[in-house]
Amino acid sequence: MIAIVVGMLSILVPGAWYYSLSTNSDVLVLDETTLTVVLDSLPGDETDAVAISQETIINATGVPERAFNKYFKLKNVSRTEFQWLLLYNVTGNPDLSVFLVKRITPDEGFRISDDYIIGMVGVEYYNAHFKKKAFDSNTNIASYSFSYHYLIDKIGLTLWVKLGYDRSVIGKHVVTTAQEVKVSLEQAIEIGRTNGLSDTISGHPVVAGGVLCWRVVWKHTPTREDYDAHTIYGFDIHCTTGEVVGTHRYVLPKPPSIKATQITPLINNIGANDLKDGAVIQLRVMNSSKETFSLTKSFGKMVVKKGENENADITLWIDRELIVHALESGDVISYLKENAEEGQVGVELHKNVVILKKKGYMGLYEKLK
Repeated sequence: MIAIVVGMLSILVPGAWYYSLSTNSDVLVLDETTLTVVLDSLPGDETDAVAISQETIINATGVPERAFNKYFKLKNVSRTEFQWLLLYNVTGNPDLSVFLVKRITPDEGFRISDDYIIGMVGVEYYNAHFKKKAFDSNTNIASYSFSYHYLIDKIGLTLWVKLGYDRSVIGKHVVTTAQEVKVSLEQAIEIGRTNGLSDTISGHPVVAGGVLCWRVVWKHTPTREDYDAHTIYGFDIHCTTGEVVGTHRYVLPKPPSIKATQITPLINNIGANDLKDGAVIQLRVMNSSKETFSLTKSFGKMVVKKGENENADITLWIDRELIVHALESGDVISYLKENAEEGQVGVELHKNVVILKKKGYMGLYEKLK
């Protein structure tokens, strides 16, 4: 149980730590090497750009203004039509890039994405089949309704173009030619049967690799044998030629990896707020794809990074399913206390108990005991 395992924090076990008088409290750890600030208009000169970048860094890291120059040294400044880039050398960390970028307005975004699509399909095809839906200035995605009628089939899809702040296209989900539909859904289903699909088959339109297709699939609940054999359950049929351009097989999905964004609320719930700056926890996720995270308290903020840390104060071992269910429960502490079984949680000490107390680990123990 957790209370037994974490209780080790109050026990002196020879060889479980190394002695050190310093708590390394004066430490800065960055959780990202790029910061982006979106502005309606760019600063007019370098002085204003530097001021905005410094304010952004202070807000993101928690480093007080009086200590800024101790950790950050401006290395380079450059400007283009749509952005400022300020590069900082950071003590004990990789360089930090701060981008001050000009916001893309909906009118500007659609103008760029319209030109991009028309350049591929032509203005007549665009006017006949595309209709603007919305431009999201947070994601810089221009979305469109795409429609095409063929015989009794009415194709309706949402397509999109994603822009970078340099006004280039960095992603898309659109048809890339003025493609005509010459194959009906009924014909596509028959092609699916000819290629081995049986029983009940359904179909719907998709865009795959810039090509308009009918995706025809076997309406079937897969069995373990289907996953083991990677049984074919569907095809993508080219809407113009009737060619099979994609094959879909049953593949047993792997459990999603634990992400740093999940570790932060977990560790905050079990006492990270009580830790002092410089505290370092290594978290190993058991029964997963060997996920390991390093957590460092840096200027009041718990910074989570993927990977090991040789300077960890303690190593926590927590079962993957326990993490997922504890976060879903809404009450992490209660869930862990009530549901953790032997072997699902463990702790290994790497530092002197006196040091651990100075860094605030007893608060973590009190919450979990």
